[in-house]
Amino acid sequence: MFKSRAIPTALAVILSSVLAGCSAASSESDYAGTVKPGFERSVRESVEAAKAPQRPLRIEGPAAVPGKRIAIVSVTLAETGALRTAKALRSAATDAGWSSTTYDGQGSPTVANQKLEQAVTTRPDAIVLISLDPTDVGSGLQAAKNAKIPVTCAACWDLKTRDTKGEYYADVQPSIRVFENLGYLTAQYAYLKTEGHPHFLTMNDPALSNLAARTRGFQRFIKECADADGDCRVVRHKDFQVANATTTLSAEGAALARANPSFNAFWVGFDFAGLQVLTGLQQANLASGDGKSFMVASNGDGANLKVIKSGGYIKATIAISFEQEAYAAIDNLNRMFAGKPLVEHTVPIRLFDATNAEEARNGNWSGDVDYRAVYRKVWHG
Repeated sequence: MFKSRAIPTALAVILSSVLAGCSAASSESDYAGTVKPGFERSVRESVEAAKAPQRPLRIEGPAAVPGKRIAIVSVTLAETGALRTAKALRSAATDAGWSSTTYDGQGSPTVANQKLEQAVTTRPDAIVLISLDPTDVGSGLQAAKNAKIPVTCAACWDLKTRDTKGEYYADVQPSIRVFENLGYLTAQYAYLKTEGHPHFLTMNDPALSNLAARTRGFQRFIKECADADGDCRVVRHKDFQVANATTTLSAEGAALARANPSFNAFWVGFDFAGLQVLTGLQQANLASGDGKSFMVASNGDGANLKVIKSGGYIKATIAISFEQEAYAAIDNLNRMFAGKPLVEHTVPIRLFDATNAEEARNGNWSGDVDYRAVYRKVWHG
């Protein structure tokens, strides 16, 4: 999702492992090398579970409190995930019997903060943010707090804490762990795709919490691999600014690949950025399809899935249901209005590669259940 600036940080950990001189246990596949027994099997089981359809959705809660009015302020409406979330929030508000107004932050914290302050002046019953942290819209959040307008958020957290709620947010959906799992599972997939020897180039914008969480998930797998004596390492990492995704990112990705030819897996924080990097690689003749390297990313965007289905350079994406994320946010606002405790909703993610990409609905995967019917039954019986 979009943002206009990055906080200068680098990957906290660059890990590598040293090959030992013994053979793999017989329970492991031939490519497992010297990795500890059971590691490759656990990775495979995790990836297969991530490719499986979502389990049934069961929710109980209060009926919709009628007549509420909400404001929706998005970091941008130009990026696929943010736009899908905004549309779903409007749909969920309508299903709850509420009205809504949407504001576009245009990828700029300054504009987003202005829009949030503008929304506060209209005195809505609640405000829903999309991918905006307190460091982006601090004065707007303070204005909402002063006006006693509850604020919930889809895909954002207080950067000063590790929890999913901060000083300003009444609620945040989904749990930050969901976004960490996006980064973790793409790393696991690359491990299997490289037959246990992923040598990564990585790119991400660390300034936005849901993207930084993906990096933490990636790092978690790299550490697990190192602890298991596996051959997983980061060849080079480069931060980028999401606001520059359609301008300089393609060239940055190509330059990174050209300068570090020993990589075999390109890990990018999210699909829209991955597609821009792929364009740069193709223009530089660095994505020839010879099988020596490939890309993984996450969000489940349609353009990326098209590449996956065609057998192209992108091999996998982890889709997240932005729609169920939005309905969860509206449901917890309704619980707040009804004076009931908030709950942590299940927001599904699912791994898609060439074997199941047809089930991803060309980038419109929003889960494998009729979530809208489930929530409408809760709200209206």
